[in-house]
Amino acid sequence: MAAPPRLGPLVLLRRLLDARRGDPRAREDLYHLRGVLNFVLLFAATIGLPGLLLAYYGVAGIRAQRDAGAAQVAHDAEVAADAMSAQVATEFKSFEEQALSRLNTGKSMHSRPSEMSPALRVVYRVDMKNNALAGPFLRGESEVAPDAPWRQSAAWRAAAASEAAGAFGKAASAFGTLAHRAPEPEAQGDALFAHGRCLLRAGDVRSAELTFGEVERNWRAVRTEEGFRLGDLARFKLAEIALARDPSEGSVLLRRLLDSLLAEEWTLGEGGEAAVSRGVLDNLATTPTNPDEIARLRETVDDRQSQLYWAGRLEGEFDSLGAKGRLLKQSPGTFSYRMTESALWAMTWTETDQYIFAFDADILLHHLRGLGAGTLGANADVAVTILAADEDPPRDIRVRRPLARAPQWSIVAYPRDPEALSHRQADDVRRGLGIVLLSVGMIVVGAFLTLRLVRRELDAARAKSDFAANVSHELRSPITQIRLKAEALQLGLADSPEAQARHYDVIVREAERLSRMVDNMLDFAAIERGQKRYNLKPGDLSVTVQNVVETARVAMETRAMTIEESYPEDLPPVWHDPDAVAQVVVNLLSNAAKYGQEAGWIGVVVRVRGDEVLVEVTDRGIGIDPSETQAIFEQYYRSNDPAARRKKGTGIGLTIVKYIMEAHGGSVTVRSTHGVGTTFVLHFPIKRPPGLDRQGA
Repeated sequence: MAAPPRLGPLVLLRRLLDARRGDPRAREDLYHLRGVLNFVLLFAATIGLPGLLLAYYGVAGIRAQRDAGAAQVAHDAEVAADAMSAQVATEFKSFEEQALSRLNTGKSMHSRPSEMSPALRVVYRVDMKNNALAGPFLRGESEVAPDAPWRQSAAWRAAAASEAAGAFGKAASAFGTLAHRAPEPEAQGDALFAHGRCLLRAGDVRSAELTFGEVERNWRAVRTEEGFRLGDLARFKLAEIALARDPSEGSVLLRRLLDSLLAEEWTLGEGGEAAVSRGVLDNLATTPTNPDEIARLRETVDDRQSQLYWAGRLEGEFDSLGAKGRLLKQSPGTFSYRMTESALWAMTWTETDQYIFAFDADILLHHLRGLGAGTLGANADVAVTILAADEDPPRDIRVRRPLARAPQWSIVAYPRDPEALSHRQADDVRRGLGIVLLSVGMIVVGAFLTLRLVRRELDAARAKSDFAANVSHELRSPITQIRLKAEALQLGLADSPEAQARHYDVIVREAERLSRMVDNMLDFAAIERGQKRYNLKPGDLSVTVQNVVETARVAMETRAMTIEESYPEDLPPVWHDPDAVAQVVVNLLSNAAKYGQEAGWIGVVVRVRGDEVLVEVTDRGIGIDPSETQAIFEQYYRSNDPAARRKKGTGIGLTIVKYIMEAHGGSVTVRSTHGVGTTFVLHFPIKRPPGLDRQGA
């Protein structure tokens, strides 16, 4: 028993094609397909498979790149946090070194504290022996009651009214009486200073000097209701008197007063010392004192006043530092840090004293954050900052480290713009995937185009085979007719003149048909080679079309066809080649007669529309399916309609029509209703078409 044939790919393909088209057609397609399949296999082996492998490794690389990007952000966050920690440590180290340098060199710790740190507001000195504040400010009760009740007496109000009215002598006498009669020392000093002030305003300078001297000696520490020490006010008045009498003497007294004010500890909660110091500076500015010296002294006063303000503001928080033994002495030269509500406190010790430094927490935090601004570039993906305990943390924190000297604060490193970073990473992934997909897509498109090329090559081979068969049939038909009629005439079978004339007409008609077919094939061959040229010149298009119709009318009438014509009277000249246009119209009339023979009618209309002239050829035949209205102009195309298939043709007539119209700068369109009829419309431009010497469309 014979072995069954092997079912190879070609056998299976032949059977598949055989099932669809029949065995002869399958064998023909297989013959044409054999070489194409070799190309497809070569394409798959050299391009398709390597492309897919590259796509696989490309996707793997994209994933690795994404993971590497996340790791890089985490690494940058660690680097930024380390850099920020180092800078903060350096900042505190610099402060500690400057503070210890001042201690070792004997320089005042209270002078210009901002030189040690821009956030340092006040420096306290605590006497460790007594565990009490020693400078630069003191705590103490004023020697005068806050409300100064003696100023509410009728005698005091009467004296003050006299001073306000300009009766300085009367006011001086009244205040002097109050000073001798007042039982309280504070009231005596207050009244005596008012007595001296009125004496001075009354012009009794000598008596005023004596009075201010007495106040300075006996009531120096008494404070007025406004917070001034009477001794400071008295010395200031004496200096002003001396300044008016002798500027040099007054300048010396003013400078001595200012030096003593700055050398003394100012009292917390009182602003008299600062006000008197400013008054002294204003008077010194009127003396020949060096302006630079005045500016330096003013800066010192401003600095002392600022520290006094902050010392008063932070007094409660300062007191809280003494709780739970926090002020216990530690090793000299070491620093300890504490955080309160609005300040960071630094403390260091000597053998006898403790120095406490108060930093404004907000300013210090802002200053330290400024250090982190330059840690990484402005375009870096990671930002670093210092976060307070009560602040909302940024999203997606990668690193968090508490500050060693301020545990309530922490260094945090985080993506500068998480959404932008995420979008950029996603864009990188999408871009990489896009490249991979584009590559795969190009391979798929290449495969698809290859398959289309295979199909087109098969269709072209089949169309050429059909074209050869159709041409052979088309040529055989007129040749057969010519031979039969010629033999009939040769043998004398047509014995009457009418019969002979009919035979001659058939011979001439079939010869013309044969000539048209040969002309079409020759023209088509020239068109394919790009060698076909036309001689366009302006002329009457109606005459050209009418001549063609008249020539074809006799042949149409023999086939029982009638032609209905319509031409305009005033047709503008149209650039055209009469022979080429005649060939176009003949092809359209031939198609109309072939597919509309049963209706027996053909319409030819020439008309003007806008800037073009239209030639319409209409039949009432089988029509064209809408899906084929564009394909009918392709070379070798034959309709799939069985009714149209029964009509023989070469498939190049309408291709020639399209080419000729494009060479004229125009076009051809078709309107058709299946089963009703078809109209071909030739569009000729009235204006001279460009490129008249070109070979093709």
